[in-house]
Amino acid sequence: MKNSGSFIDLRLNRRDAQGNESFWPTFTDVMTVIMMIFLISMVVVLLRNMELVKEIRATVEAERQAMELARSTGEEKESLATQLNTALEQLDAADRRISELQLQVMRLQEQNSVRAQAIADRDTRLKNLLEERNQLAQQAAQLKQDKQSAEKTATEARKQETLSRRELADLQLQYANLKEQLDRQNLQIAMLKARLESQDQELARSREQRQTVEEKYLVLADEYDNLKVRYDKLVRPARTAKGRHLVEVRYFKKNGKRHIEWRDAGKGEFKAISRNKLDQALARLKAEQPDGLYIKVILPKNNGLSYSEAWKFTNYLHKNYDYYFQESPAVPQNPASKPSE
Repeated sequence: MKNSGSFIDLRLNRRDAQGNESFWPTFTDVMTVIMMIFLISMVVVLLRNMELVKEIRATVEAERQAMELARSTGEEKESLATQLNTALEQLDAADRRISELQLQVMRLQEQNSVRAQAIADRDTRLKNLLEERNQLAQQAAQLKQDKQSAEKTATEARKQETLSRRELADLQLQYANLKEQLDRQNLQIAMLKARLESQDQELARSREQRQTVEEKYLVLADEYDNLKVRYDKLVRPARTAKGRHLVEVRYFKKNGKRHIEWRDAGKGEFKAISRNKLDQALARLKAEQPDGLYIKVILPKNNGLSYSEAWKFTNYLHKNYDYYFQESPAVPQNPASKPSE
């Protein structure tokens, strides 16, 4: 055998093989190329399978997220339905409350009218009693004068006793009658004074009751206005300045005095204005602007106003000039609720 490099050549007919050496390298190269193509194809297929696995996993994750989103959407839908039912129940309760408050206001108005009439009747009776008391006082003064005259007459009668006993007896009888009448008049005056004091006390109680009723009426009226605003907010779209003519009003108190400043259409600087001129300007703008006014009330920090003053001013401007409150049914404006300048 012949060594070929480091390996022993075990092939038969090596002479023929030596004659065909040019064929086998070419076949080996072809097989090598085929093997490389096969390996590359396997690598491409593996990479494609890995991408497909990733896409499948992404699809499964997307389906899981979609199911989670559907579940959360269903829960949110149920929550919104629950909130809608709650809002409807609150709306029904507000309607019932408004009806009850209207009935209470009507009853209080009727009671106020009855009590006002009773107070007027008592004032008339008191006036009559005062006139009667004055008349009785005049009669008492007259009786006192008569008494003094009778006493003078009795004195003269005593002096003339020796002249006319019958006249003296008549004068004494007249004196006794006058004294008895005077006692009766004094008793009547005392009774009238007692009745007058009782009437004064009753009149004071009636006035206190009327004041209490008026205060309750104002409280119920404010509560009715608040419920009406809340009801309107539930059934109407939100208030917005879009498409409206903007008017900004700044309200504050400085050194104990109220100040009002305003700016039209958000242009320029705020200018001081009086209460009457502000009403005139807003009324003019309200007539000129067909789309209505959007009244923006600004209460600066540390404005010095109480909650009641700020609320009354804002409520007055909104109810009289703001488009949002003009479209709703008008609520009777209490003249006393207009804030003073």
